[in-house]
Amino acid sequence: MVALGNQCGTNTRAILTDMNTPLGRAAGNWLEVKESVDCLENKGPADLRQLVLDCAAHLLVQTQKSKSLATARKLAEDCLNSGEPRQKWDEMIVAQGADLKAFNQKLTLDSTAKTVVELKPEKAGYVSKCNARIIGEVIRDLGGGRLMKDSVINYDVGVDQFAKPGERVEKSGILCRVHAADSVQAKTAIARLKTAFEISARRPPVKPLVQEVIE
Repeated sequence: MVALGNQCGTNTRAILTDMNTPLGRAAGNWLEVKESVDCLENKGPADLRQLVLDCAAHLLVQTQKSKSLATARKLAEDCLNSGEPRQKWDEMIVAQGADLKAFNQKLTLDSTAKTVVELKPEKAGYVSKCNARIIGEVIRDLGGGRLMKDSVINYDVGVDQFAKPGERVEKSGILCRVHAADSVQAKTAIARLKTAFEISARRPPVKPLVQEVIE
C-alpha cells in the first residue's frame, strides 16, 4: 500500500501497531466514540493518545509543516492540549445536522446499553494476554458488528474498561465490562471473554505500541 501510494504521487507512510491487544480501553460503536471524545479532552487512554500524536506528527512532517518528528509531535501535543480539536469535533457534528446538545448529554451516561456486567479475574496477578480477536468476535455476536451486509447494528453494545497486558489485577478488580442488549447475551459474552485474558504471577514484558514505520 505504501509503494502504491508513493507511485501514484502521494507521500505515503504506514504505521504498524501491535494489534494483538485492543487499542484504548473500549470497543464497540458508541463506546469508541465516547473514548475518542475523552482523548480530545485529554482524558483518554495513554496508548490511544500516543497513536493519535504519532499519526499527527508524521502527517505534519509529510506535509512539510514541520522538519522533524520531535518538533511535529510537540506541535500536535500542544494543539491537543489546547482544546481546539474538541471544538472542531463539535463544529463537525453541527455541520452534519446532528443535535450537539443531545450528543453531549449522551456523553454523560456511563452506559447506553440495557445490561452491563463486569468480568472479574479468577486470581490476582498480571495480565499477560488480552486477545483482540476474541473481543472483536464477542462484540460482533453482541450485535455490534455485521455477519452479513444486511445485519442490523446495535450501536450501544460493546466491551470497555479493559485490563491491558502488564497491568496488575486483584480478584476484586475488573478485567472488562460487557455492554449487552440483555442478560442472556451478557452471560454468553462473559463466558467467551474469560478465554481472552490470561493472568500470570510475574509482570510480562510489554511490546511497544508502534512496531514499525514503513516509508
